Amino acid sequence: MAVAEGLVSDEDAAQLADEARRRGKGPLALLYSRGRISDETLAALLPRRPAAPDLSTPSLPMPGKVTHSADPVFPLGDWERYQGLRFLGQGGMGQVFLAYDPRLRRAVALKFVKGDDPAVVHRLLNEARAQARVHHARVCPVHEVGEVQGRAFIAMQYIPGQTLGQLAGTLTVEQQVVLMRDVAQGVHAAHQAGLIHRDLKPGNILVERTPDGRLLPYVVDFGLAHDATTRGTTATGSVMGTPPYMSPEQARGEVGRLDRRADVYSLGATLYHLLTGEPPIPGANNLEVLNRIPTEEPVPPRARAPGLSADLEAIVLKCLEKDRSARYDSARALAEDLERFLADVPVRARPVGLGYRLRKKVRRHRVVVGAAAVALVAVLGAGLQVGLTRRQAVRREQLARRFTEQVERVEAQVRYTGLARLHDVREERAQLARRMEALASDIAREGPEARGPGLYALGRGALALGDAAKAREHLEAAWNEGFHEPRLAWSLALALGPLYRDALLDAENVQDPARRRTRREQVQREYRDPALAWLRRSAGAEVPSPDFVAALLAFHEERWDDALARLDAAGPLPPWFFEAPLLRGDILQARAHQRWNQGDRGAAQEDLDAGRRILAAAAATGDSLPEVHLALARLEYQALVMALYGQGDVESGAARGLEAVAHALAADPDSVPARHWEARFHNRLAEDALRRGADPEASLQRAIAAARQVLATRPADPRARKELAQALLRAARVKQGRGLEPGALLQQALEALDGIDPRARDYEVSATRGLIFRVWADADEQRGVSPAEHRARAIAAYQEALQRDDTLSDVWINLGQLHLTRASDPRSAAPDADLDEARRALEQARRLNPENFVAWFLGGTLHTELAARRRTLGGDPRPDLDTAATLFERGIAINARVAPLHNGLGIVRAEQAREAWDRGGEPFPLLDAAQAAYAKAVEVAPGQGWGQNNLGDVHAARAEWGDPRSATPEAEARAALEAYAEAAALLPGQAVPWANLARVHLQRATRALARGRSPEAPLAQAQAALDEAFRRNPEEPLAWRLQAELHGERARALAPARAEAAFARAATGFDEAFVRDSRSLEARLAFARLCLAWARSRKAAGLEAAPVLARGLEGVEALLTLHPTWAEARLLRAGLLLTQSPGLPEALRERAAALAANPHLVDHGPPPGP
Repeated sequence: MAVAEGLVSDEDAAQLADEARRRGKGPLALLYSRGRISDETLAALLPRRPAAPDLSTPSLPMPGKVTHSADPVFPLGDWERYQGLRFLGQGGMGQVFLAYDPRLRRAVALKFVKGDDPAVVHRLLNEARAQARVHHARVCPVHEVGEVQGRAFIAMQYIPGQTLGQLAGTLTVEQQVVLMRDVAQGVHAAHQAGLIHRDLKPGNILVERTPDGRLLPYVVDFGLAHDATTRGTTATGSVMGTPPYMSPEQARGEVGRLDRRADVYSLGATLYHLLTGEPPIPGANNLEVLNRIPTEEPVPPRARAPGLSADLEAIVLKCLEKDRSARYDSARALAEDLERFLADVPVRARPVGLGYRLRKKVRRHRVVVGAAAVALVAVLGAGLQVGLTRRQAVRREQLARRFTEQVERVEAQVRYTGLARLHDVREERAQLARRMEALASDIAREGPEARGPGLYALGRGALALGDAAKAREHLEAAWNEGFHEPRLAWSLALALGPLYRDALLDAENVQDPARRRTRREQVQREYRDPALAWLRRSAGAEVPSPDFVAALLAFHEERWDDALARLDAAGPLPPWFFEAPLLRGDILQARAHQRWNQGDRGAAQEDLDAGRRILAAAAATGDSLPEVHLALARLEYQALVMALYGQGDVESGAARGLEAVAHALAADPDSVPARHWEARFHNRLAEDALRRGADPEASLQRAIAAARQVLATRPADPRARKELAQALLRAARVKQGRGLEPGALLQQALEALDGIDPRARDYEVSATRGLIFRVWADADEQRGVSPAEHRARAIAAYQEALQRDDTLSDVWINLGQLHLTRASDPRSAAPDADLDEARRALEQARRLNPENFVAWFLGGTLHTELAARRRTLGGDPRPDLDTAATLFERGIAINARVAPLHNGLGIVRAEQAREAWDRGGEPFPLLDAAQAAYAKAVEVAPGQGWGQNNLGDVHAARAEWGDPRSATPEAEARAALEAYAEAAALLPGQAVPWANLARVHLQRATRALARGRSPEAPLAQAQAALDEAFRRNPEEPLAWRLQAELHGERARALAPARAEAAFARAATGFDEAFVRDSRSLEARLAFARLCLAWARSRKAAGLEAAPVLARGLEGVEALLTLHPTWAEARLLRAGLLLTQSPGLPEALRERAAALAANPHLVDHGPPPGP
């Protein structure tokens, strides 16, 4: 390097290097100690580092090497054209090295592109072409442009000096002005060549000190220069340059509108920095500066440098005018005015009035200063008097400006933080929140005049920090204080936007059309209508783009296509203006909802895909802005809901949504909205798992955890409480479905809802309370506890929901289901009244929403129950069974992926098969239909369990009735046992599958006895299964009946002399069963069979059979009173009479008639009498 700089000869270099090594010094330090180089030369030659140089460390740089290993290495060590000496520095596009040109024996500054980005290469070459066109002594000349080994380079004159920024503190005001005059002349030459620099700043002005002490500036780095003569290249809206020195138009991203006056502003900003030591518009970060430049006036230079000339201040402030037409028209005009200042003649930076001329003459002619001063004071005094009359209005505006400037800094910081790479922004936002608290204190100190503008500023701050509700509160209070400014109306419209959007999303996701319509109307009244009103009042406010405002207005008016067109017309907006892509995403979401509800699912999906792309791009830019990620989460939630109710791919949408939520939480782990969305996604995943019969436990636990994290800091948060209640309720239903005790979870769900402010409790809260009590009642019944209290509270909660809104089908459905369930309870006090209420409620539900499959399912269930009740009371159940089948089939047509619909249809077909059997008809085709329905239920929900249980019923019926197509009854029995065992495993808390297992084992025992074999093994298996059933529900009626039948089979297996006690035990067991279900026809028929077997046993043992026969005849007569033609009951009565009076003619005739009416009984009825 010393050789390249001409400080030593080639011959001296080797000796200097050897001596430096012997003495342990660097070669430059050795030259400095000998007086061969000055302080300035040493500073220029040393590698530039932030810390002060250590003179003992530099070593002589040789061609192809770089002085410090920590610096970037010269990329072409074997290049003959230029030989690298040392690294000088780097900018946004390239790295600059000091190099030696052996051909011309001179040092050059050599710039290489960083990396291999084609765009950067293109810009580097543009810089070279631009800079080479400018021929002026104050513009650094370009020697050569080329490419070597795939790397583009520019060789420029090497300026052995420092940047103007580095020298600033050592210069006098006059030196600073001289330098800026010369720089302005060089910039004017660039403008004449058609170039606008766009990045003028102290760091892009190198200053060389000549041997005679003069300072020569050079403008460098035309990398961002805009060629004003080139057509066909349009502005992209990108903000390029260095923010503290950008003009307002450049800060706004108006790249295509920049002219030479933008450089004039930058020259003024540079001069301001030189004179005051600070940039004209300071800020905590670049984005904050960008946001402040267009609106905030710089502090006058003399306020920061009191001794500064007013003329120079005027020159600087003229350069920094917001309106570019008020600036100097050219850089040459600025240079000329700086020359006037140096010559101490009036400058043109402001009108030359009497007072101004007098002050100029003071320096030259102090004699006349007194008179001029008096005149000036008189003028100022008159102005002050006028100003005092307007003091209040002016002070209010000053306060507004002051507060607004503070909050704009907060807004800028939020945007800047969001543009950074994904990181935890809590500390930064906490600092901003503290600044807002300080602002609030400042406002309070300023008194009543500050309330209006102060509340406006607080509202904007809350909006910037993502709290739209608080923003609305502050802004409306500011308006009520009389601060009726268009900008306030604009801010209020922006605050209402996210509130409307979120509420609208909730409304659109309501499945019931009537409820959705009602909720939409409420949302529109509460949020949309006032937002439209504020938008219309915002005329005159400073807005990012008139087309953006028009798009927002069209969005609120639900003119989706117009809104998108206006956004397109707005053109590219600054990349930090995230409101634009967020609005586009909202519009596409809203239109997708509309198209979905109109049945155009393909178009709805296209809108969602387009919105996803827009928001994903915005999230990539605003990586640390939680609100952008949450916008993407909202879209994915909508996609999930559509998939959930449209039989689509739920898991993919949920995965994308939860990924967006995770990014939001990475940016702000305390984000309440993010936790809300996390809970909602997991609740929906649990809902989907329940529909599919999968295990929802993991999703429910995550939903519960997310909601509780919100409540840890916001105990009254209604949304979190609702999500928590829903998750706990679903978890309780899962537990209850498995036969486990859900009471603790239900109590927690109830407490979650009770914690909501009564004023905020709505239809949803009342309806959810009803569901909690309903599940609780079902659990009570399952455990054998009276469900009456919880069922009554559930009915009351649903009636309360109806008082809030009786136009929604959901509550009618749930109310109907409750009345239906209560009517089915054997202990019901008024079953007929409950059935009537159930019918009324479910018919209303179907009228309100004929597309809700739940109403059809419950309608089918109601008529199934009506059929059972009609049969119990002696009526014909077949019409109700036909109606039930129709209702279930209608529900399946709406949604074939719901297992209970298929199970319901299967139960109807099985009951129709029993009716056919009882009437002597063909039951097996109906059993086939039942089996097909149950198989479909298992297919759509293989983990639910009830489909398997019901399939066991079909196989058990085939075994009992002797299906001729079956291999053997035993094969059907084995199939039934397998199905019931699978159901018991899937429903670990349910007693019914275990009771059904016992029933099949009892059938096997009966067949064994009929064949003269021991029934002991199947009876032992039956008893073990019943023990399991009683362990799960000690009050299960079916288990009590089967327990009595088991004792009866044991008695039949004993010798008559030993069977009496066993028969008596069986009779007592039936008494217990009748207590738990007095209406069961099957239990009464089974008791009559027991009496027949017991009477025959007593007669065989020589005991009196008449009392037992009388009990049996009493029971069968009661059955025949209800069903006079029931063949099986008639056959049983004939058997009892023949046991009482063998050969009784009317008994023989009745037996023959019964067998004729139902030929199935020939092989499968009770054993014939003697």
